[in-house]
Amino acid sequence: MNNVNLIGYLGKDFEVGATNSGRVYAKNSLAITKRWKNERGNEESSTTWIPIVLFGKSAESASTHIKKGSQFACSGELSSNQYQDEDGKTKTMLSVIVSKFYWLGKKDKDDNGTQNPQVPPKEPNIDYENTNIESEETQVF
Repeated sequence: MNNVNLIGYLGKDFEVGATNSGRVYAKNSLAITKRWKNERGNEESSTTWIPIVLFGKSAESASTHIKKGSQFACSGELSSNQYQDEDGKTKTMLSVIVSKFYWLGKKDKDDNGTQNPQVPPKEPNIDYENTNIESEETQVF
């Protein structure tokens, strides 16, 4: 079973593109922050950035209506894609191919009331032409 469920915040506006066959996709990075208290009782946090991809009309809709900083919940499957880095080495990147998503609202400020300055890492250029997904369209709820 390949099923992933995530809730986080979008790190940027969706980047829209199309495969060589004309299939529309929208990609983004989802920030998921884990918070805990260390042995001294001080709060610490760590943010993980998860690349996500939507296809079809859902990609168009999400990219039009859901913007950077929005809280976003999704379900989908983990997909691996290979690409060449700047040195010509083959790398593998994991991303989530979204099959269902929920827009949960926008978070303009962090828990301390200040603007959240986090920026997602730069993603490599992935060819989504051969991405295996069972459904052509993402379900929106």
